[in-house]
This record gives sequence, C-alpha cells and structure tokens, in this order.
Amino acid sequence: MTHPTRRALRASAAGAERPHESGPTRRQLRERERAAEAIVETATEADAAEAVHVSPDSAPLYTSRRAMREAATQVAEELPVQMAEAAFEAPVITVDAPSLGAGEAAQIPPLVVRQPRSLAPRTLSSAPAAPPRGRSSRRARRLAQRITAAGSLLFIGSLVVVTSLPAQAVQAPGGIDPTVAQIESGEQTLEGVANGQPQFLARDDVVVHDQIAAARMSPGELAAYQAVADGEAAGPSYTGDPAFPQVWGMLQTSYVQTPLPHMDQVPVSSGFGYRPGGFHGGSDFTPGLGTEIRPIANGVVSAVWQGNNPGGGGYAVFIDHNIDGEFVQSWYAHMLPGSIQVEVGQVVDITTVIGQVGNSGRSTGPHLHLELKNSDYVSFDPVLWLQTREQNLEYRGY
Repeated sequence: MTHPTRRALRASAAGAERPHESGPTRRQLRERERAAEAIVETATEADAAEAVHVSPDSAPLYTSRRAMREAATQVAEELPVQMAEAAFEAPVITVDAPSLGAGEAAQIPPLVVRQPRSLAPRTLSSAPAAPPRGRSSRRARRLAQRITAAGSLLFIGSLVVVTSLPAQAVQAPGGIDPTVAQIESGEQTLEGVANGQPQFLARDDVVVHDQIAAARMSPGELAAYQAVADGEAAGPSYTGDPAFPQVWGMLQTSYVQTPLPHMDQVPVSSGFGYRPGGFHGGSDFTPGLGTEIRPIANGVVSAVWQGNNPGGGGYAVFIDHNIDGEFVQSWYAHMLPGSIQVEVGQVVDITTVIGQVGNSGRSTGPHLHLELKNSDYVSFDPVLWLQTREQNLEYRGY
C-alpha cells in the first residue's frame, strides 16, 4: 500500500470541508434575462393593442416598416394599367395672304412629318449583309439631298416675301387700289419755295445749357469783379468765412472741375484720411513735375504762401469759392518755386493758371496736395466731393 501524496491529501481535505455547489451558468442567466424582457415587451404590446380601437373603414395598421412596404408593393402590383394609344395629327399652317386670292386666308397643304421611330429592342439576324453601295448611288443620294434643301429654302423664302409685302406690291398694274392712287394725283417737283429762303425745323422748348461756357468769364466780367475785390480789405483766411465777402457773394457758381482739367485721368498717390504718420487732410495727385494747376471753380484768392507755409505745404495758394451759396476753400500746396501766377485778392475763373506742380515744403516727391475746407473750417475728402459733382476723373494708384 502506497502512501498518498500531499497534494491528494490537500484536495481530499478541501472537498470534505467545502462540498461542491452546483448553480446556473452565465449563459443560462442571459437566456433568463432575455426571456423576461420578451415577456415584458409582449405584455406592453398587448396592453397597447387593447387600448387601440380600430374602426372598419380605417387604414390598416402595420407593426413594422417591412410589413408596410410589402403591403404597398402588393397594392401597386394589383393596380390595373391601361396603355393609351399614340395619336398624331398632321399640323396645318394658315397664312393670311390677301394677295394670293380674293382676300381670304389661304391654306397650305399639311406638312409631311416623319413618324417617330419605335423603341423596340434590336434583334440579331442571320440574313446576309447587303452589298456596299457604289460611288454612283452615293452621288445620286447627295444630289437628291441638295435639290430637296434648295426647294425647302425657296418655299420658306416665298412665305417670308408674301407675308411681308403689302397686297398692292404683287398686284397687276391695272388692279391698283383707288385709295392708293389718290395719294398724289399730280406730278412731284423739287422747286424751291416762293421767297427763296431755306426753312428749318425748330423747337422753342429745347434749351442747351453749357455749364463750362457759363462758368468762363470774359475779360470784362473779370475786370468788373476785380474792381469790387480791390475795394475791399483782405480778411483772415483761416476762419471759415470769405476773406473778401462782397465779391465772394457775386461769384456764386455751380460748376466745379479737377485742378488738372486737361487730363483725363490723374494718379492719386495718397488719399484722404488716416495714414502712417497721422491724419491726411487732402489728396495727393502726381501728374508730373511742372504740370499746370487751375482752380476747381471760380473764386477769389485769399492767401499765397511763398515757401513758408506753417503747415509744411511750401509754396501754396488758398482760394475761396461760392458753390451754390456754400463756402468752400481750396488749398494747392507743394507748388514749384517761382511758378505761382496769382496774388491775394485776385479774382480767378476755371481757366486761370495758378501755378505748377512742384516738390516744395515737407514733400517726398513732386505732387499736388489738394485740400478742401467747409464753413466750419473742417477738411473733407476732395476726390469723393468731386465725384458727387460728376467729376470722376481720378484713379487710385495706391
């Protein structure tokens, strides 16, 4: 008799202390849970079915989308389908052509319209292929096509002529309408009128107003306004009021122009508003060194600066304008030294040359600084103001 091992003794002892207990497995537990959930779901559906009362005439109820689709498919398959027979009538073109008959509408025979080709599927045939056509048959077919096309063009052209010409244009000479024959009974001549003077058509309600011509002043007008300005004492030019109020009130105008009216487009190197270094109160134009400058409107010179402008404008000119009764002052700065041709108190019009474009004062290159002031002595955008006055000749080059 052999002695048992220690491992066998320990196993027998554990089995004696803890007897084997048999219980449900995890799989059995999951199946029980699913069965319980199915029972609860079935009970819920039964309760819902008892709460719903379906009338005999109501639509059927479906428990799933699949059942709904199957029912709809079955209904669609049972619907009767009736194919309509194709009906085609040849169109008839009616043309109102009195010249073709006794004033009644003439009917053109119906057009021959090719029937639409059936959509039946093609089938393969074991019959032998037709022999290729010869060169003579192809030439005959091309000739027939050309003749048919020419006949169609002639027929369409005859319809256009008949419908566009009047009835009397195609009638015989002896069949002219009496009302047409009475339009001019005598012979027409090209003799002149009795008095021998040419006559013209004229309208008194049409007036052509040339604003540019009206804004220009004659030498006599300039002399008369200059006499009034010479009788006034010059006032300050930095107050928003005209320095020569009497002559300023006489120079009211509505026409304005650019300071370079002889140029179609003027480059703008720097516009009005804020820029690096501070606020820019005007617009800088770069037409080129030495370009002549003219005032934006008729006015009177209120200040001339010969290189000592306190604002850094160098050689500059200020002009007061009366634009539709409103005070507007224009500045022309950085002008060429020695080019200024006006003086304080001088009356100028749109043709007067003020000076030339230069590079004086605080300037980095030849340009014209144009600045405009209102009665509150506040600067406003000159380019935008000129555009509102129909002077849109500048383009921005920056």
